[in-house]
Amino acid sequence: MDGHNLAGQRENNAVAQVIISFLKYEEYALKEVYSLRVKKWESISERQKGMIPNYTEYLANLKTSIQENAKFFKSVAEYAMQSIKIEPEEIVRPSDMDMSKTCSLLTQVYREWSAEAISERCCSHSRLIQFLRTVEPSKTDILIPGCGTGRLLVDLSQLGYNCEGNEYSYHMLLVSQYFLNAGLTQNQAIIYPFIHCFSHWKGNEDQLTPIKIPDIEADSLKKGMGSMSICAGSFVDCYGRNQGTKISSHYTFSKRMQMSRAKAENSKDVVITQFFIDTGPNILDYLDTIVHVLKPGGIWCNFGPLLYHFESDHGVETTYEVNPYSGFQDKINDSTPLMGLELSSDAIISIATNRLNFKLIQRESGILSGYGRYTGPESCAMPGYMCHFWVLKWTPSGEL
Repeated sequence: MDGHNLAGQRENNAVAQVIISFLKYEEYALKEVYSLRVKKWESISERQKGMIPNYTEYLANLKTSIQENAKFFKSVAEYAMQSIKIEPEEIVRPSDMDMSKTCSLLTQVYREWSAEAISERCCSHSRLIQFLRTVEPSKTDILIPGCGTGRLLVDLSQLGYNCEGNEYSYHMLLVSQYFLNAGLTQNQAIIYPFIHCFSHWKGNEDQLTPIKIPDIEADSLKKGMGSMSICAGSFVDCYGRNQGTKISSHYTFSKRMQMSRAKAENSKDVVITQFFIDTGPNILDYLDTIVHVLKPGGIWCNFGPLLYHFESDHGVETTYEVNPYSGFQDKINDSTPLMGLELSSDAIISIATNRLNFKLIQRESGILSGYGRYTGPESCAMPGYMCHFWVLKWTPSGEL
């Protein structure tokens, strides 16, 4: 099997594992969420049970909510299986991490595809769109790394912009494929996105709030929209520089990826990083990639917190440099920490303006965003994240 076929087989196996995690959601949630609470209830005395006589009804409703979520995940899995055939030998039992990602998707879907989360989406979208209205949509190619389940792609494409998303997570990719292509009608499905969080509730009915999705029919909106596509893979691997970046878990050395990166150079008018810039183990790789992919005079818009995903991760990875002509590996470090380089917003702006030839156009900090938290009228949920918004224009040396 050649390298390309081997990579394809690994990709199929990874997709198959995500599909199985969707199909295993009900089994997992009943075991890890519902059954443990039943056991806790059964362990207390009859006198204490009498203090919360409605708790058995709550448990029954919790179980029903899990079963409804399972119907949604089954629909996503069945749609995904139309485009990939899973062989028995490819079926790998999903890990706890796979299942955790599956559960967290409910929050992501609520954020991106429900009417209830419109105000949260507007918090970021209104700032982005206000600036984008200064450029001509039909002549503007936008790249959105970390595009999640695809809602920002749809919203900007509706305005006539040509949008390309990029996403590393197969969990996100399969759900975005479902919403963008499966022909869902408005409010077709119901999910219970809050049932995996048990703290800060004012009442049980808040935690068990049903949410109808999607709030728009994305498939029917494609007529008259700008172009829309999604590229699977890591941002740095698909769009980064071919030299000056170390090989790592998110940046590979292959002819296919070298060609992808070469094609990406100076190809986009706008890069939008929304809840993304803090997701990688090396933020400088992200900054280099943004510069590489932008056309001269291109714009980088950012919205989101700086909640660095690897801040407390004690894992390590192997990194090394490769001679592009000989393929010889050099400066190998098999214990490169995943944590580190947690830069402040001031440091990021300073690097961008003083080292990478960006000009600061707009900046705002301290913007509160809930990121999928329950926002009922008397919500006691934690308030969310303090976000940063900035707009930077890339002006290579010698250009105005």
